[in-house]
Amino acid sequence: MPNLFNSNFAHNCINIAIILVAAITAGLSAYGCATLPTGALDCSASTIPPAWSGGIIAALGVLKMVINVARDGVSGLTKPQPPVQK
Repeated sequence: MPNLFNSNFAHNCINIAIILVAAITAGLSAYGCATLPTGALDCSASTIPPAWSGGIIAALGVLKMVINVARDGVSGLTKPQPPVQK
């Protein structure tokens, strides 16, 4: 069984967390949105629609993962990284 706790595996778990948290946060509190006294979210003054801002942030995170997969392959997402060469 491979060692699943290494910096590359942790790095990629964090990437996934960034994608999820950023998408949720951007979707709920997008630029220009305000919480009304009733608790409703009003985004009529937003310069960027919440769907766009959340999508952009999530797409950037997905792009980071795609680059990692293209570089190392899917199995490379859990492999330990080689030592840094000086």
